[in-house]
Amino acid sequence: MAKSNNTLCLDKFYPEKDLMITDIDQQSDKIIIQMKSTSSSCKCPKCNRITQKYHGTYTRKVQDLPILGKNVQLEICSHEYACLNDECEVISIAETFDGFLNNYSRMTERCVDFICTLALETSCEGCARVCRTLRIKTSGDTVIRLLLKRYESLPQPEVSDVIGVDDFAYKKRHTYGTIIVNEKTHEPITLLDGRNGDTLREWLKNNKNVKVFTRDRASAYAKVISEELPDAMQVADRFHLHQNLLETIKKALNQEISATISIPHNDTSIDAEEHCKKISFDVDNYAAFSEKRYQMICQIQNFLKEGCSYREIAKRMGIGRNTIAKYRKGDPKELSMYGIHQSKLDPFHDFIIDCLKEEWSKSKTVKAIYEKGYSGSKSNAFDYLCKIEQKENKCFEPQPYVRTMTECLKYKTGSKGKDKDYITREGVFRYMWMNTELSDNHKEYIYEKYLNIWILQCCIREFRNIFKNHNVPMLYLFVEKYSKNLLKPLRSFAEGLKRDIDAVENAVAYDYSNGFVEGTNSRLKMIKRTMYGRCGRQLLEAKLRYMGYNNNNG
Repeated sequence: MAKSNNTLCLDKFYPEKDLMITDIDQQSDKIIIQMKSTSSSCKCPKCNRITQKYHGTYTRKVQDLPILGKNVQLEICSHEYACLNDECEVISIAETFDGFLNNYSRMTERCVDFICTLALETSCEGCARVCRTLRIKTSGDTVIRLLLKRYESLPQPEVSDVIGVDDFAYKKRHTYGTIIVNEKTHEPITLLDGRNGDTLREWLKNNKNVKVFTRDRASAYAKVISEELPDAMQVADRFHLHQNLLETIKKALNQEISATISIPHNDTSIDAEEHCKKISFDVDNYAAFSEKRYQMICQIQNFLKEGCSYREIAKRMGIGRNTIAKYRKGDPKELSMYGIHQSKLDPFHDFIIDCLKEEWSKSKTVKAIYEKGYSGSKSNAFDYLCKIEQKENKCFEPQPYVRTMTECLKYKTGSKGKDKDYITREGVFRYMWMNTELSDNHKEYIYEKYLNIWILQCCIREFRNIFKNHNVPMLYLFVEKYSKNLLKPLRSFAEGLKRDIDAVENAVAYDYSNGFVEGTNSRLKMIKRTMYGRCGRQLLEAKLRYMGYNNNNG
């Protein structure tokens, strides 16, 4: 075949020692390249013995990467050999071209590499659609089969003496699994079904060489590891410990302070509502509300007497399980009275009636209420006025109210007012946890009015110093101190540390971390989301390990 300088020579793209191009047929939608084998020997895939005994010839049709947007089909006149080993079960051997074409494969290895690499970045069905656009004939099931085949050919991962364990979700709140990662190489070792510890127990029975486990605060993993490998060291993850403390502080703040704190400019001033004598007038229909709550509590307690579970009652009544636990015991009549409260606007009820009679607008009335000492939100004030309108069958002068950005910020991030400054609960938390700036006046007021804030801040500082200084004795003093604290969230946090004290102590004393497991878990979540629900354990593990193998051997 004559070749010019501007002609593409395809011989260079195929193994010249084993294959020779005999003809090229260009059609409108595909290119057929006819080739013949030039080899004289073959290796038996069963016994690995080289044989030169010719057995026959057959034609193999193989798919290759496309050329200029056209599908490429290889028609190879291939040889067949007979194995000379009498003890071998194989009678005839199909010729292989190592690195280019394997036994019984319908695609070249480079074509399979392209498909598998594309499948790692998208779903298997999505990969098949892209391939068909590129003129590579394949299907989603074929992509899965190729991935699993590549995964099975990978070398078995090394199980070092230090590993990390964590759980992940196949489907959140429904199906979970367990991931095990090598601490030295940061490569995933295996994926296990479930997170209750049963599958981990079976895995540990076959891997007794592990000496150190890093994990989160999961009690199921801790129990199984202690039972199967009692001599192994367990290390609680420092991130999860600080996260537990963060949740504890937020829970305590929710109990101690309101969502928005009003701080007088003058320290001697006191909130107006503390001086205002509240009247017993109810704008809201609390009687009807109490009766509705009473019926609900009676129904909950009746279901519990019948032996119904919390989950079943929640489904029947459309309420939360926390609500069921709240009203499971006690007199329904007394429990139904909970929540009846007086509004901050009740002391101004008569004044509002007078404003209504004088045909004031809502905006003017609300402004006058603030001048008389009201410190609540404007939205609550307008809602209160609407309820009075309904009760009195009269209307205030119509005037639209538009909430400004400044007012929005006041109740979200904190701001300065004429008479008072406002700071949110989140703002107090940020000051305690992230050391954001607060004025001396604000800090003095908060510490004076909310005495437990100082206790919470001391708890944060002490806990951080434990890890900063690797001070194990200070850890035991911390647990002993806060297990007797009056704040329930701090007591619960300290009791949790006490139950897992060995792992927490190791977290303080050593530099082991579960961060490499969390990173692998994040990569697993990314892969899972691109699979659109088609993420069985075997396929998910194949993608995860194959991606890590490609990245390391890139």
